Amino acid sequence: MRAPPSAAAGLCRILLQALASLAEARLRAAEEVGGLSKKQLAEIRQLLRSPPDPVKRTLAAAWLLLHCHRFKGKPASAVHFDETADWPRCQRMLVDEGFIASVLNYDTKQLDEAPSVAAHVAAAYLGLPTGATALAQGVPTKPTLRRSATVPVKAPLELAAVARASAPCETLLRWVQELVSEHVARVKLQEALRVAEAAAAAAEAAEAAAEADVAEAEANLTRLRDALAAEEAALATLMAEKATAEKAVRDLRKLESLGTVSPPKAAPKASVAPRPAKKAVEIELEVSGTLAVVEQKLAQCGVPFPETSSEVLAGDPKQALMLPQIAQVLKEHRGKLKLLLEGHQMSGEEPGLDLDRSLAVYQWLVEVAGSAPGLLRLKGCGTSAGLGAVVVPLPIREMVVRSGPLPAEMEMMSYPSGLYFAEGSLELLQEAKPLLAVFGKNLVEDEYSVRIEGHVDKQENADIAGQRAAKVRDLLAELGVPRSKMKPQSCKAFHPLSRTQLAVNRRVEIHLL
Repeated sequence: MRAPPSAAAGLCRILLQALASLAEARLRAAEEVGGLSKKQLAEIRQLLRSPPDPVKRTLAAAWLLLHCHRFKGKPASAVHFDETADWPRCQRMLVDEGFIASVLNYDTKQLDEAPSVAAHVAAAYLGLPTGATALAQGVPTKPTLRRSATVPVKAPLELAAVARASAPCETLLRWVQELVSEHVARVKLQEALRVAEAAAAAAEAAEAAAEADVAEAEANLTRLRDALAAEEAALATLMAEKATAEKAVRDLRKLESLGTVSPPKAAPKASVAPRPAKKAVEIELEVSGTLAVVEQKLAQCGVPFPETSSEVLAGDPKQALMLPQIAQVLKEHRGKLKLLLEGHQMSGEEPGLDLDRSLAVYQWLVEVAGSAPGLLRLKGCGTSAGLGAVVVPLPIREMVVRSGPLPAEMEMMSYPSGLYFAEGSLELLQEAKPLLAVFGKNLVEDEYSVRIEGHVDKQENADIAGQRAAKVRDLLAELGVPRSKMKPQSCKAFHPLSRTQLAVNRRVEIHLL
């Protein structure tokens, strides 16, 4: 079944967002390497003559990654660390004053040109599954398996073991792990993005054809309605004229029977009562996602996954039970509840599987259950929470308007009041300005810390989303809200509330942290 256009496009945007955030862990690890003192570097250099095995293998893995250009265009079988030829080079690498700079300024595009290096380091040094890793890097599986059969198998490098031998080397190993994990996840996400973009293109073409058909039908319907309205107006005029003529004839006959005919007096003009002034709409705010009954219900809706899998409804009865329950919770709240889909994975599973699981649940809710993409957010949590292979739905606490002024063009859309913007503009709509003052008053009184999400519709420049979030932050700061308690974030057009009513997508949302 073809995915709805909004779902396919939304999946592309989420994958792009995930790609943009991949480098964070690797950059943190690189900064830790950059923070090594001269004394710590000297400690590593003192071990170069007779290093413990964990230290030597860590340095070998780092040398392979930093010099992956040597293996550009070479088959997987050619990637290895030569104890005789490469170890002296590795020693010179540690003595070189530019070593730290090479880690801090590492260009990950080098691994894209020599993917076999990442596959070799993952399998031979980090203990990741060889076949899965090679496949993720685009390296043929069979040559890698033949090589693994001839090279002595050693235990994977572990941070604790390396730290016992040399604490500074543990910092270097963490950078190696994050760099390889990032590359594996990037290749996988890029392939998923390619598939999603193709699906989005096909869906958009089908959507364009459908919209053209709908536009033509609506034009025909409008013409028919106009013609019918004109005929009804003409008929009403004729009926009014007939009634007037009949009344005049009756009046004349009555006067003739009395013997006097005098011109009729003009009827007194009816007085028009003045219209009552339109009553101002009282502004009321509330925080969504805080009902205890909702939290209890969602706490029982964790979606389990088999180990190493990110597929949904692949014969799993628990998934078949939990997914419809999540969709029902969203349906019951009629767009007033947003969920964060937290993906988790087990220790030893392939990096990025937590986000894959969140994407799988998101895709089922949007494509199968018909949930709006704007009601869902995704997050990969790795193994930090220790929950295992599961996706947990959590309610997002959002400050929303229960009642307030609504722009005229949105009164017929059945959407609530909010912080809306004109197309392509950074200025709040006139009706939204009083709402901002109430938002500011509540944030100052309750001392909330918030994330300010900026959104655009699919036809606007994506950069405007972040500018809208920053604009609202600045306006709230002028109202007394501390800047330290506000975190602006650009969501671009990743989370539309409506596919057809673009005005509701030009918005800013305020989520409590």
